[in-house]
Amino acid sequence: MADIQILIVDYGSQYTLVIGRTLRELGVRSVILPPKKVDLWLKNNHPKAVILSGSNWSVHNEGAPEVPKSLDITGKKYLILGVCYGMQLLAHKLGGKVERPLSHREYGPAEVILNTSHPLFRGVKEKTDVWASHGDTVIKLPKGFTRVATSAGCAAMSDKNNRILGIQFHPEVAHTKEGKKILQNFLNIANCKKDWNPIDLIHQIQNEVLDIVNPAKKQKVILGVSGGVDSTTLAAILAPVLKEKLICIAIDTGGLRADELFELKANTASALGTNQGKNSAKNFVIIKAGDEFIKNISATIDGEEKRGKFREVYKRIFEEQITKYSAGFIVQGTLATDIIESGKAGESAMIKTHHNVGLSWEVDDLHPFRNLFKYEVRELARVMKLPKTVYERNPFPGPGLFLRVVGTPVTAEKIELVREADKTVAGILKKHNLEKNISQVIVALLGINSVGVKGDERVYGHSLAVRAVETVDFMTAKGFYFPSAVVEEITSALTKHKDIVRVFFDMTPKPPATTEFE
Repeated sequence: MADIQILIVDYGSQYTLVIGRTLRELGVRSVILPPKKVDLWLKNNHPKAVILSGSNWSVHNEGAPEVPKSLDITGKKYLILGVCYGMQLLAHKLGGKVERPLSHREYGPAEVILNTSHPLFRGVKEKTDVWASHGDTVIKLPKGFTRVATSAGCAAMSDKNNRILGIQFHPEVAHTKEGKKILQNFLNIANCKKDWNPIDLIHQIQNEVLDIVNPAKKQKVILGVSGGVDSTTLAAILAPVLKEKLICIAIDTGGLRADELFELKANTASALGTNQGKNSAKNFVIIKAGDEFIKNISATIDGEEKRGKFREVYKRIFEEQITKYSAGFIVQGTLATDIIESGKAGESAMIKTHHNVGLSWEVDDLHPFRNLFKYEVRELARVMKLPKTVYERNPFPGPGLFLRVVGTPVTAEKIELVREADKTVAGILKKHNLEKNISQVIVALLGINSVGVKGDERVYGHSLAVRAVETVDFMTAKGFYFPSAVVEEITSALTKHKDIVRVFFDMTPKPPATTEFE
């Protein structure tokens, strides 16, 4: 492959890998590095452009991340684009002024007015909706710079040669309506050429794993599968090259949805190229461990602690399987989103623990999808000709329904109540043909008991929350608003259960909320 054309300096934004994903979607490869690794990389590489990411820091904070020493921010060697914190850092270092005026803070949707004569905004509407998330603002531009976009304050800046650019909003997220066009203009200014496609990526993943897993060795490779798009697609990619060395392990945690075990078997069989599991017994194993998971997780109601308790059992089971099969490697379908939210990507802040990220294994731990997002893996599944049940499947967290019993201890009875409620809501959405508009649906039991009336009698029972979101990459999301008739039907159906008194509907976007409650 050709040399990587774009260097992305990761200052810790939750959206940093979304920049890389969007560039790949536009057909251009990039590398994402924390500031401390940039100097070494630049010794042997010559990018066409550099993007400075956003951050949870302020340029005025003690210890705030700096511009790497060898990075040229004059625009002479390569095009420079600062996004959010990256723009503030450029302005701060080049003689401008950055402050935190209350009137200029923006969190979420915003409208900007663009100078469409500037090449960065060519072909973009003069007024456009964007996604912003910043407290600091550039209130004075560096010498030789002009303002090329305005919102509550300066929304974009450019030097006179159009070589040093700054954008205060986030063009990489889906909620910036013309963000992809803006980034395409940036690639055009930098004279970047397309150098990425899904077929190449599949071969790249296979070769990467084969380089690590020496075919001459007899060591097995353990792959954790859940029936979801990520692990199923990874199994389909690796099965042709690892063959009998690949052992797919699924765990029945007791937190699966209704009929999910059957779906898991069918999806894994399709990935392994078998018919409903025939001839795949030696490559596909299901471990039943529901009682152990419930016992461990029921010790706490804290979301992070629950994830930690889930990890303990998850890790122990896989360690047993590694020993049983004398495996030398464990491979998992971990996505960039999981790594970002776990605080394992560059300098990003930890949002929540993911059960399969950051575990310490005695064997090599491989994450071939670590730089990919959900929509990209769906595209790989389509290219691999997996069934629609795989690439159109809504995501489901590894800890499953354990994360959907919120604020109250997990019990087998509560899990079963949520399982039935989830099945009921799914059936109603399918009946109204709404699944295609929704990226993920969450039905959770809340630890809020309240008074109700049923059959003219006082009852004191549970509350459920129903949440649906629309998203492309799960880094940002919009709450989905159900039609009123559907709201009424869901509420009526769920409260027919003797122990359900109230139903809440949650449309909070991400951020500030995450997709799941825990």
